Amino acid sequence: MRVSIINLNMVAQDAIGQCMLNQTRFFRRRGDEVKIYLAHPPQGLPTNITTLAMGADGLLAGRDEHFASSNLYIYHYPGRYPFIESIKTIDRGAVIFYYHNVTPPELWGSDSDRHLLVEGQQGVAELTPFADILVTDSPYNATELVEKYGCEADRVRTLPLAVLLDQFNPGPKEHMLIKKYNLFGRKVILFVGRMAGNKRVDLLIEALPLVQQHVPNATLMLVGDHQGNLAIQEVVSRAKARAIELGVINDVIFTGSVNTLPPYYRLADVYATASLHEGFGVPLIEAMASGLPIVASRVTTHPWVIGEAGLLAEPENVADLAAKLVQVLTDDQLCGNLVQHGLTRARQFSLEQYEENWARIINEATAWLPNQPYPRLRSLTTQTDNAPINTSEIPKERTIAIAPEILLASGLKELESTADVMIRGYVVRSKMPIFGPLIAWLRRNLTSHLREPYLDPMLERQVSFNWRVIGWLKYIQNVWSTMLAKERHQTDSRFQALENEIKELREQIAELKKQQ
Repeated sequence: MRVSIINLNMVAQDAIGQCMLNQTRFFRRRGDEVKIYLAHPPQGLPTNITTLAMGADGLLAGRDEHFASSNLYIYHYPGRYPFIESIKTIDRGAVIFYYHNVTPPELWGSDSDRHLLVEGQQGVAELTPFADILVTDSPYNATELVEKYGCEADRVRTLPLAVLLDQFNPGPKEHMLIKKYNLFGRKVILFVGRMAGNKRVDLLIEALPLVQQHVPNATLMLVGDHQGNLAIQEVVSRAKARAIELGVINDVIFTGSVNTLPPYYRLADVYATASLHEGFGVPLIEAMASGLPIVASRVTTHPWVIGEAGLLAEPENVADLAAKLVQVLTDDQLCGNLVQHGLTRARQFSLEQYEENWARIINEATAWLPNQPYPRLRSLTTQTDNAPINTSEIPKERTIAIAPEILLASGLKELESTADVMIRGYVVRSKMPIFGPLIAWLRRNLTSHLREPYLDPMLERQVSFNWRVIGWLKYIQNVWSTMLAKERHQTDSRFQALENEIKELREQIAELKKQQ
């Protein structure tokens, strides 16, 4: 099988880059042909993987032979990028839209690049109809696809990202790092990730002096990109200024990006995040696997990912965040319980688990593909003025999923193109040398007494009948479309009414729980 994996970039230390790497290795072990299409050169990846990376300039133009003949297309979506528009051109094979979530623009913390997030959210609704299956990292993301972007729930599959548990595990602290950052006798609160606005590292800094009132030797270590773009630089600049105001600048360490993460987790006593929006949160799994208790804000995916491995603080509540950190740093029994729960929880995100479930999704996505792939179902539903759909080429198990109105529209186009059965403009000729014109004259005159009074009128009646049938079918199509539109509107209204009733019931239940 030929596989094309598409994304803007592929960075080894990035969660999406690691996901793509795991997928590439999975397909190669199966013997599949894999190509990776990127706008930027891959970073930090093994040579045997970088050789598979291709520029993406030719995708929209259809100049790449492997891409044009692939059986499976996997479009990773961290946001909208120019050549992802090629998803609209795929007319063969199976297509997976791999949704990693888009940060809400209002949480970005900067005007720089905010428009990219707006475009990213718009792209989800516009591009998902061109995919057969939508894969995403968490139940939170799956709910967002359905409720926010209107995707069909039966097309959405949840597949948590994997963490290499053989690399992230408990272990001794590295003396060289302790010396480098002067951590002798310190309690380290760790955060890992890019310093984007939604991560709210400023809240961690705000909480530090409150923690130090009970744990005087507490230090905050922020590991991750803090110079990558103007938006991140603005966030970090404000955070450092706030640390100076609070008098804790000497207790806040910005390490920048690091090549190897596991030793940094082993330096820490607790992992903390005040992020207000996460589609998944790989560092949470890495921290649990490394034997760290966790304190995180009670938002988006955090409660689901952490389970019983950490304490949840109310979002944007610095006092609550600090109190939870003090609990973990001062209560050894609580800390030990959280660590044990975390080690157990982390095993559910192993590479083996990921590959088992990924294989199931791939089998589902490609099960209908025969030796020569047929056109995709989604391309049929979005077809407008292109050539009629040849439904005879679609496997029987696929046709049952095609809307009847689409089949009728396709059939009408085919009927219209063949309604006139007269061979108009045909001229009797003969290729015989010399005698050819005489033979043609004889054929015309000998058959004209049959063709003109009998055959031509009969064929013309057939043509007239064909056009009348087409006219009635178009009328039926219009009536049917109107009825379907009305029925769908009524169905949508009923669903909306039910959703409102469910919402009211939930509010009443919540109110009753409060009263209890």
